[in-house]
Amino acid sequence: MRQTLPTKVLKLKALPEKPVFGQLGEKAYNFAYRHPSEDARITVLEGAIRSGKTWALHPKLLQLCDYDVEGVGLIIGVSQATIYTNMLHDFFNIIGPEAFKWNRASGELHLFGSWWRIMSGTDEGSEKYLRGATVGKAIIDEATKVPESFWKMLITRMSPPGARLYATTNPDSPYHYLKTDWMDNPDLREAGDIEILHFDLDDNPWLAPSTKVLYERAYKGVFYLRFIKGLWVVAEGAIYRDSWSPDLVFTTQFAPTEIRNWKDHQWAIQRYISVDYGTTNPCVFGEIIDDSVTLWQTREWYWDSEKEMKQMTDTEYGDAMDEFVGEPRNVTVIVDPSAASFKVELMRRGYVVVDAVNDVLDGIRKTASMFCLKRYRIHEDCVNSLREIPNYAWNEKKQKLSGAEEPIKLKDHCPDMARYGVATIVPDWRMAA
Repeated sequence: MRQTLPTKVLKLKALPEKPVFGQLGEKAYNFAYRHPSEDARITVLEGAIRSGKTWALHPKLLQLCDYDVEGVGLIIGVSQATIYTNMLHDFFNIIGPEAFKWNRASGELHLFGSWWRIMSGTDEGSEKYLRGATVGKAIIDEATKVPESFWKMLITRMSPPGARLYATTNPDSPYHYLKTDWMDNPDLREAGDIEILHFDLDDNPWLAPSTKVLYERAYKGVFYLRFIKGLWVVAEGAIYRDSWSPDLVFTTQFAPTEIRNWKDHQWAIQRYISVDYGTTNPCVFGEIIDDSVTLWQTREWYWDSEKEMKQMTDTEYGDAMDEFVGEPRNVTVIVDPSAASFKVELMRRGYVVVDAVNDVLDGIRKTASMFCLKRYRIHEDCVNSLREIPNYAWNEKKQKLSGAEEPIKLKDHCPDMARYGVATIVPDWRMAA
């Protein structure tokens, strides 16, 4: 399928008339090369992972650069880093370094003579940055992670005639405001103010059959229904019900030699301590040995101040860490970003400390996939982890009341520790290998 950019856009820079963005599926192609003036005021591209949703926005973004509408252009996502990874990295490689200028500090992007601002919109306070602005065109990556207050404020700022909003998302809870109040709103649909484009894996002609098979293995339960089948379904019951299995438990006797004797294989092995910090709540340390394919949780340390009737100080936790780590101290400690005082204590003792990646839902998704792929294993002696992880459950009552998805905050300390480790250590590409 030959795909060329509209003549009007080509005049902005001498791009060759060739399939610059590669082959698109029919659905993505019809959207991507349709002029923005023909689009609805709001277009939501939703469905399975790797189905071509974001890729279809690349040609659309070029057209938006030359789309004559009042107001600024915004590209919104979880953070500038995720926007770059999810969307801009490939786009910049295609158009070349002479076509854009991006100031990462300010978020300003000059693209083919048009001005855009790249910004995060994932917390309730983000909407204040929209006040007073007039927005003519906006793109939102991972739209379900944008708070309702931000979404509503953005819509009010997009007042110029011809303003256009494009949002991509994987399915979430059917109680999510984006689904209930906007995507399923009959008044918006009948008026033509919103268009919903659903994408399946088969809509991406570049996706190899072997990759589809891998996804079938990596996702089970609610994550399979959402990310592979593209369905908006409720997350209910035990979080790891469909991904956890007893064969993930290992014994020292049957562990790989390099895991049993990791000190002799330090050139090929990475060692981490993942920490769920608590003072009144339990505090958990988990030792994770990474052989570049599988994470092996070999040991745990668990302190429940209520059960022990003693609340530890940061100094005492530091002493416990010294004893737990032992020698050598060639270890990276992953700590909840909110545990500022404990991080200081660990750094004072000479540890390499990194903030845990703390996107709860994405971390749960990634941990579930690692369980499905048999790439997160837990030693039989980690009794607290083996008790808490299979019983880690969704807060169904809160989901139905507010649409917010989160685990029940009860006996969640080992699951949080494991989630911190997986989310921080394992990039998405590694699960696809």
